Amino acid sequence: LLVIIKNYKHVMKRMPSIDIEGHEFYYSINDGKKPSIMMLCSTGLDSRQWKNVSKLLPDRRLICLHYLGYSPSDSWDIKNPPDILIDFKATEYLLLQEESPVDLLGHSYGGFLALKLAIKHPRRIRKISIHEPILWGCLDNTKLSELRNDFGEVVETFFKEGLSPEAFLEDFIDYWNESGTWLKMSEERKINWRKLQPKILAEAQFLCYDKTPSSYWNKVEHPVFMTVGSNTPPHQFEVCQIINSSIPNIKIKEVLGGHMGILTNNQEILPLLTKWLE
Repeated sequence: LLVIIKNYKHVMKRMPSIDIEGHEFYYSINDGKKPSIMMLCSTGLDSRQWKNVSKLLPDRRLICLHYLGYSPSDSWDIKNPPDILIDFKATEYLLLQEESPVDLLGHSYGGFLALKLAIKHPRRIRKISIHEPILWGCLDNTKLSELRNDFGEVVETFFKEGLSPEAFLEDFIDYWNESGTWLKMSEERKINWRKLQPKILAEAQFLCYDKTPSSYWNKVEHPVFMTVGSNTPPHQFEVCQIINSSIPNIKIKEVLGGHMGILTNNQEILPLLTKWLE
């Protein structure tokens, strides 16, 4: 285990970095053929989430940012936090460094960033492949009022006044997986999540209170492929159905698993997402 940790730290030190508004962001990069693939991570995860992409697309150039708060990028300043959109600005900076259009591969928070990039810089993007982007503002357009109200209760649970960091993590992890997931998690993994908790909380607040309407996503003009887990929370499943009706050139496929199926069912889902980018 110590050897693995030392090797990982060694790799991290070799990662290039960029400065965005005084904050240092690190990113991984694998040289290869273009179009480059920019991989955008889920909340709580880093470039290791996409470790199998290089096996499925061994010849492609791969880029993956570590968001602010995710080592080795600078830590998240709880007392004086920057605008949460600083992650978007960092991905935007990397995108604009590419000489030709890129493909985007995203999950969850990363799916949100991918679609935002596509709208702001349409000529810089070729194709988009995503698993369950978090676009909670779409729920304002759902015809399922009970579902919308239920989501409001979920949000209240996440950000209840006086909720301890540990209790937030338990609610958050269990929501995206199943009840009891946090309690079953190894202490080693819990330690990592506790370190990330302030930034995870900031990302969750930003996405949960986002009011971007579904009509905004009509502006995505690129070919999009989206997977959605059959066991994902009903609120997220509805978001994906609304997005499927909003983006003009999109294909959707229901897959086994939930929101984190891209990890737990990686052998099925990741090949579908990467095939779209071939």
